Amino acid sequence: MENKKIKVDESPELDTAPAEKKPSSKKKKLAIIITFASLIVIGALSWFFLYGMPEKDINPMFNQDKQDEIIGMYGSTQSYIYYPIDYDLDIMTEREYLDLDRCIYYTENSETFSLNEYPLEELDLDMQFFFKYFELAINGEYDEYNKLFTEEYYKSNEPYYSFTQQMIYDIRLERLSETVIDGEDVFYYNVSYKIHKNNGTFRNDIGSDGSKTLCFKLIDRDGKILIDSISYYQFN
Repeated sequence: MENKKIKVDESPELDTAPAEKKPSSKKKKLAIIITFASLIVIGALSWFFLYGMPEKDINPMFNQDKQDEIIGMYGSTQSYIYYPIDYDLDIMTEREYLDLDRCIYYTENSETFSLNEYPLEELDLDMQFFFKYFELAINGEYDEYNKLFTEEYYKSNEPYYSFTQQMIYDIRLERLSETVIDGEDVFYYNVSYKIHKNNGTFRNDIGSDGSKTLCFKLIDRDGKILIDSISYYQFN
């Protein structure tokens, strides 16, 4: 029998190398959108951690040797517009300030009254303390003001190097509690007040005629009231 040869068609040689894939226009747009969104998220997070984080405790500003620096126990990452600094200004000549209510109002058990209506010696030591506290702040006596704090306070806070006279008014005190810790009487107060024409040398965490509620921890140390801590509330 005659063998018949089966003729195989010659096919063109196939290119087995993978073809180069070119990104589609849709994928390019998606990549751009994702990159842009990532930048927005990173920017928002950076802003939050720099400016939006609530301050639970009052932190000191950077340590400086200059006497005229705005520096002290209150540090702020917020921006406020301050009035010009004038160390020679006698605030008792400012009629606008003298017309404001400069009394100290005290609240306990939902009852509020002015401490100025009572002789100083008739008030409790912790109440008397605030008259000295605000008198020193108003008069710009930063050296004496610095003596109102415990040594423990200065382990995490800087003293003041200077501040001008302060037009403080609308002073509100609320005694939250009284207890005994390690044999010492301890008082917790809510404290708020405003500063007219604030120049930022005493409080750079509030604007002019604004206020933030602070929590003061006072300690009766051998018959002398001292501030052991000052804290912010998160809602401020």
